[in-house]
Amino acid sequence: MSLPGNPEIAPPAAFDDVASIIGIGRGMTRSIRLRGICALTFCIALAFPATACGPDFPNRLLDDRAATLENLLEGTFAYEAAHLIPKPDDSLVAVENRYFGEAPRKKAAGPTASTRAESLYTRAAEAFHAEDPVAARDAFIEMLELPPAELGNRKLDAMYSLGRAQAMLDADEAQAAFQRVRASVLGGTPDPDGLAVASFGEEARIRLDAGDFVGAIRLYSGQAARGSTSGTSSLLFVARDLFSDADRIDDAIDDPLVQRLLAAYLFTRGGELDEERVTMLLDTVQKRGFDRLEGAEQLAADAYRSGRYTMAEKLAARSGQALAWWVRAKLALRNGDVAAASAAYAKAAQAFPPSEDWGSVPALDGYGQSGGFSPQCRVQAEIGVLSLGRGEYMAALGHLYEAGADYWEDTAYVAERVLTIDELRAFVDARAPAATDNASASEQPTSTGVNLRSLLARRMLRSGRGDEAITYFDDAELAGKAQRYASARKAMEQGGRIERAEAGFVAAKLARMEGMQLLGFELDPDYYVYGGSYDLATPGHYDEKFEWVVEPRRDVALPERYVGKDEAARLAASRADPLERFHYRHAAVDLASRAADLLPTRSQAYAAVLCAATGWINDTDHARGEALWLRYVKDGAYVPWAADFGNQCAEPDFPAAAKRLRFEQIAAIKRTLRVAAPYVLGVAVISAALLAWLFTRHRRTRVVAGNR
Repeated sequence: MSLPGNPEIAPPAAFDDVASIIGIGRGMTRSIRLRGICALTFCIALAFPATACGPDFPNRLLDDRAATLENLLEGTFAYEAAHLIPKPDDSLVAVENRYFGEAPRKKAAGPTASTRAESLYTRAAEAFHAEDPVAARDAFIEMLELPPAELGNRKLDAMYSLGRAQAMLDADEAQAAFQRVRASVLGGTPDPDGLAVASFGEEARIRLDAGDFVGAIRLYSGQAARGSTSGTSSLLFVARDLFSDADRIDDAIDDPLVQRLLAAYLFTRGGELDEERVTMLLDTVQKRGFDRLEGAEQLAADAYRSGRYTMAEKLAARSGQALAWWVRAKLALRNGDVAAASAAYAKAAQAFPPSEDWGSVPALDGYGQSGGFSPQCRVQAEIGVLSLGRGEYMAALGHLYEAGADYWEDTAYVAERVLTIDELRAFVDARAPAATDNASASEQPTSTGVNLRSLLARRMLRSGRGDEAITYFDDAELAGKAQRYASARKAMEQGGRIERAEAGFVAAKLARMEGMQLLGFELDPDYYVYGGSYDLATPGHYDEKFEWVVEPRRDVALPERYVGKDEAARLAASRADPLERFHYRHAAVDLASRAADLLPTRSQAYAAVLCAATGWINDTDHARGEALWLRYVKDGAYVPWAADFGNQCAEPDFPAAAKRLRFEQIAAIKRTLRVAAPYVLGVAVISAALLAWLFTRHRRTRVVAGNR
């Protein structure tokens, strides 16, 4: 076994405690450690399915709402093991997880050990590796009898190593030695290698070898509570060992700490056990009829997941912990009592501490959720899913918003597709105001709030509410671009033809070049959430020849259950137009086409606008790009860059287009006059003749009247 303090030998690692439990001899652990790690790495690589290149796509609870509300996630054993007992209020700290080949840690500042002390330590280490514990023990004892000045910073190393040597000779002496290590560190001795916390594991192993599972669990729990992954691993193997023998469970089950450990194991690793072993523990619990059962909420969770709903209900009723309320909420939904489920969910959300983090939990689809996992946030998100199904859309957004960034895509769905713009604006104004210089850190918007403001801004700009949208673009540069876009859209509706065309082209360029930031949908079809790099709703499939067959893009499909009564109508009202990938590119082409409609077809600007639009769309919609090209060929004038139309385009010359328009208008007037001149002359002659006749007749009438 390796000895701490020897510069060529690593301090004890988590593997050492575990090795003894599964029957690996002390002399073998160092030699197999590296091979074990390599084998473990290979097994992990095989165990996890390969995924396509891309970001860590977060869990989307709304994809399968029934599964979200009816299924219960497993916890993580690492978290539960570290919290079997409250974290001790002392200075003992675990120091673990060194990599192979890493340089040894520097000893704490202080007097250096004398040559004699170093010589004794080396002699003891050699005896230990030669499996001569007597000689090792004697050398360590002789070393500890040296004056403190000679021991220097080797004192704690010698005390700890003496305990390991004694473990092969006298269990009681070894335990006493490890207890002295902890007392020495608590008394102020520097402990750069974390030997005090490691001593819990060494002492626990002695208890375990003697069949004292309860004593071993107490010591390992103390080790794990101080941040030791070695203690966590050891507790896992102890739990597995207990489940291997019904008599062991029967002997130890009366201890509350053992109850918590076994309940934690079932809650987090129940899939490792067959039905018989799970039944064995639950039957034992039922037979004992405990007045107070530690870990009842975790046993209730396992009973629920394994389909023992009656037992789950009884166990959950015996606990007021947050997890028990979560189980009650699931049971109520299963019984169709939505009101009771909502009440139980609210209790769970209140009972889970905001800071509780289970680490990386297994997701329902089999993949681990990356990063930490907050059960309080998950409960809030599930309440949001339930509220959405009840048609309480504002409440649904509120709960999902409280759930935080881990459930952003579900939050975005409700905000972008379900709420109206005015509803969303009211929510943002109340819950996600803009950052201010004089606000405290706690008053500044969260990342979810910042994202929600951006989503609202883009949604408003898409809907023609540009002046209102500017306020919600928190980035000054982006707000400036949004202002230019909104102004250009306004200018398209006023002024002369060329002015409107130029404004349309400005808006079109902004829509194409800055469209994702200004107009992009957070989710389908643009996926602003991934910077547009990934499409999670690719419309197509592989046929029997493994060739990709493109299909028309479909909007989000609603599930059969937990859907708001008018959610489908709201979804239809907020869908992208057109429903195409990077829809803003199509919007840009539409604006450019409108601009071209206003330009003289024989102008350079007409050709340039169509050329630009062709380049914007040709790669993603070749048919539309070709139609733009054919429109130019039919109506446009020759330009030098026409041979590479869509790739090499000049900037539109709008002043020249204005001149061309005036020229064409004057020419049109002249043509009209030339065509109309004969008819005008004829009308004038006829009109003159008619006037003359009328005048003559009038005079005759007056003469006749005068003669009378």
